[in-house]
Amino acid sequence: MSDVLSSPIRTAGLKNTLSLLDQLFPPPRKFAIRLWDGSELPSSGHPTFALILNHPGALKRMFTPPVELSLGEAFIYGDFEIEGDIFSVFSLMDDFAARSFSTSSAHLRGAVHSLQRDRDAIQYHYDVGNDFYALWLDRDLQYSCGYFPTGTEDLDTAQECKMEHICRKLRLQAGERLLDIGCGWGGLANYA
Repeated sequence: MSDVLSSPIRTAGLKNTLSLLDQLFPPPRKFAIRLWDGSELPSSGHPTFALILNHPGALKRMFTPPVELSLGEAFIYGDFEIEGDIFSVFSLMDDFAARSFSTSSAHLRGAVHSLQRDRDAIQYHYDVGNDFYALWLDRDLQYSCGYFPTGTEDLDTAQECKMEHICRKLRLQAGERLLDIGCGWGGLANYA
């Protein structure tokens, strides 16, 4: 993964993460946000607490639906920590949930599943740049779960195990074709 997370990409990825957090929790904030490398989004005034993200994949762990469950599990597993008044976090999460989840489709206009609305939804979800995805995906930027046959594999190995497992199950032969719908960056097609 070190190839993907070279210094310029890591720097851009951190900037993108800070920008995303600034959008999720816009100022004025009564709390600070600190990333795993020490980067910080300061509070507006005296902070009531600090949200500390312990690794690049923390946001994904925190905000994977169902968010209520993911936040709890991410906290238990140490993906993030709270320094200061932990009770202040509850009102923040209520405000965030009401603002974000009830209005997440507010930016989408037009008939459901119209070409323009679907295009806007896809751009909102995916057009955040490779630097962001490189923070938490494997070196081939696989956007689906890996295969951990022994449970000791790192992410890159698990993704390669998954692709090998798929190709073996399909019994692919030279000259055959593989249709990979939703191929992301094309890792499986390249591997096959």
